Amino acid sequence: MSEEPEVSITLDQVERRRHKRYRIKERLLIRRNNGQSYRALTSEISISGLSASTDGILGIDEDVHLSPVVGEQVSAIVRRKVGTTYGFEFTNVPDKVVADIHILCRGLVPFRSLPED
Repeated sequence: MSEEPEVSITLDQVERRRHKRYRIKERLLIRRNNGQSYRALTSEISISGLSASTDGILGIDEDVHLSPVVGEQVSAIVRRKVGTTYGFEFTNVPDKVVADIHILCRGLVPFRSLPED
């Protein structure tokens, strides 16, 4: 039998997200389609979404509106929940908002999550 070569995995390979994330702490309003809204605090952002903590209760795959994101309201889908922190994926984001997020991220510190066990 032949031995399998040892494989080394870098943090970049562990990170499965499509876009690089950056640390950010800003206040945010999450608005549900039923009119309820919750205050939140962001923890990271990328051109495809952000994470924010809130006391509100949201459902996975729920459509919401977030504001302000680079001064605009954006549509998003709740993709994950860990404790009181939710991950949101932006939907139908105008090109100007994507460009403004790129500009914002240039001045932010990259965000690295720990690999899951």
